[in-house]
Amino acid sequence: MTPARIGLSVLGIGLVSTSVLIGHAQAPAALNVPNAPNVPNAPNAQNANAPVFRVGVDVVRIDAVVTDKDGRVVPDLTANDFELREDGGLIPLTLAQFVPVVTSSENGLAQAALSRTRADGAEAPPPQAPAGVQSKPGPTARADVQRSIAFVIDDLSLSFESFEPTRKALHKYIDTDIQPGDLVALVRTSSPGGTLKPFTTDRRLLHGQVDAMRWTLNSRNGIEPFEPLRSKLVLAGMGEYGSSEDPEDFRKVENLRTQMSAAGTLGALNLLVRSARDLPGRRALVLLSEGFEIMANDLGTWQPIPRVRGALDRLIEQATRAGVVIYTVDARGLQSGGLQAADNTAGREADAIASAGGDRLKKLIDTQEGMGYLAEQTGGIAVANTNDLATGLRRATDDVRSYYIIGFTPSAGSFAAPGKTPREHRISLKVKRPGLKVRTRKSFFGVSDPDVVPGPITPAEALREAVMSPFATTEIPLKGTALAAFSPTSGTFVRALLHLDARALTFTPDAEGHRTAEVDVLGMAFDQEGIEVGHFSTGFSLALTEHAAQAALEDGVVYVLRVPIPHPGAYQVRFAVRDRHSGSLGSVGEFVQIDDVAKGDFALSGIVIGENNAANVRPAEGLDAAGLLRQQARRIFAPGTNLTFAYEVYNASAPVQASITVWQGERKITDGPTDTLTPPAEAGQRFAAAGGIKLGEKLASGDYFLQVVARTSDSERKGKQRSATQRVEFEVR
Repeated sequence: MTPARIGLSVLGIGLVSTSVLIGHAQAPAALNVPNAPNVPNAPNAQNANAPVFRVGVDVVRIDAVVTDKDGRVVPDLTANDFELREDGGLIPLTLAQFVPVVTSSENGLAQAALSRTRADGAEAPPPQAPAGVQSKPGPTARADVQRSIAFVIDDLSLSFESFEPTRKALHKYIDTDIQPGDLVALVRTSSPGGTLKPFTTDRRLLHGQVDAMRWTLNSRNGIEPFEPLRSKLVLAGMGEYGSSEDPEDFRKVENLRTQMSAAGTLGALNLLVRSARDLPGRRALVLLSEGFEIMANDLGTWQPIPRVRGALDRLIEQATRAGVVIYTVDARGLQSGGLQAADNTAGREADAIASAGGDRLKKLIDTQEGMGYLAEQTGGIAVANTNDLATGLRRATDDVRSYYIIGFTPSAGSFAAPGKTPREHRISLKVKRPGLKVRTRKSFFGVSDPDVVPGPITPAEALREAVMSPFATTEIPLKGTALAAFSPTSGTFVRALLHLDARALTFTPDAEGHRTAEVDVLGMAFDQEGIEVGHFSTGFSLALTEHAAQAALEDGVVYVLRVPIPHPGAYQVRFAVRDRHSGSLGSVGEFVQIDDVAKGDFALSGIVIGENNAANVRPAEGLDAAGLLRQQARRIFAPGTNLTFAYEVYNASAPVQASITVWQGERKITDGPTDTLTPPAEAGQRFAAAGGIKLGEKLASGDYFLQVVARTSDSERKGKQRSATQRVEFEVR
């Protein structure tokens, strides 16, 4: 396969122009890859756990936010400044510790298109971030997380009318309000099973998850938040619903469906609380919903709905025990509760019309009451009656801020004896200092956490835990490059370049005088729901001469693998490696967008970049055949480097216009000309393109990215995708 040649006239400061073909390089010396991994038993690998605040046998711990009259957090209180009561009785405090959390909105990313490519194919604005804030986050350490926030989209309740404003509000929040130190997840109540896998710091993945959300017919609400009135049918022998059946039977069935759906919402929240209990930082769930009723009129008296109230009480108990605060946002926006233009009142009496309006207002109040009660009991706030949902989300998450950990020893008998049913204990917390307000949860349940005795963990389990965790494991420093790719025989896959710091590996001498090391590798791909869709496990051994071992220690080791991807979409691809001798682990995650190349999408593969080495240059024959340099995996280059790049173009039957730009943050460094790439006659479904630039001798150190925007002039692609964009980050050092 002959690559199309790309020229680049450099206009920016610090770069000069050149044009080269990407060349082959020799694979790492003596890199032996067995067909199947041989994972021996090894000592247990334990991950360090951040402090977790739960109810215990001897001490109850709750968190509290204290503010002054202007809403500012008060940080200088001690245990003597609080007064706590359990079931009315005064209880002395054993702990009052202030935990600072930085959530200034000024630290957020302010540009609306920071991590998405425009659908029309025009050049997307680059990631924009203030000084010190990465637009594409690096590995996340548990100790760096200040807030763990799960946005729960209650699609079991959202009407079609509320769904799109909810999506827009989430996009805006992701663009502007995620803070450094935030770990974020988006979860739908109709599919809550992702547990920890959806938590991420990558805005691109979050945008992809929002884009993939679809309104579900399983929602307990229809097209509009309130079912519009229809003209009353007056047909002999037929009820109001146009059926010979009793309308009361329909109402009973609908009420049962609504109650079961509401219980499903609360059950999904309960699962999420359980999965979030071991996350670091202040933990919160933000529920975007149209609410749920917790009371019903039964024969003239108001009674709790057992199915809903039971699920609600279990959720509040779990949130209390796990230290998770729940906030609620009414996705319906500002509603009057009265009649709307869509209502058809033909054939209805005036009293019936007025009664229908009153019923609607009552439903609005009752469903908001359920969300308000949930937020109040867990220490959060309820946001309602606003059409600016993005601001409502910000109001909720801004409250997940600096707080106090309050600890106290409950009164005797508060905890249930083994085999006995625990009961709820009411608590109230006040601040003695005048002019201050405090908000915390309202109760705890008198049951202790069971003793958790960690069982033995196998090496395979350690690898899997490292891959699935939202945190980077850095015992073995690991850098990953995930490249979307396609071949007619293999279909769609991700080619991963893993760069390992060989200094973290254990080398031992063998009988032939080589220095050997053995490494296990696991790669997994997760879709927008956090569900595993791709898996690849293997291992490799290194047998290096003394000279090669020294080079590996200086430059690292590169390993290349493929992870098959069955369907197009946005994915988080994670990798973990394990030294078989020491048990040390390393992990890394990358975001990748997969186009539907098999069905004809015009697209680009991921971009491979490296340093041109004249001794190894020969014409590229496509990325599948290209050798991979260590520099192509590390992507760290010195000023003055001859930088090469290569990629593949898919489904282009006409000339393609490709433009190359280089950015540093929000600043465009160079804007190259648009070059025309003509597909070779024998290209078929794909052809390769390659080119290069020379980095300026005085180019400042820092993070950069190279962007390729390609457009096809194929007139037969009407209504189909005609442009594609790919980026690759690199560092100048």
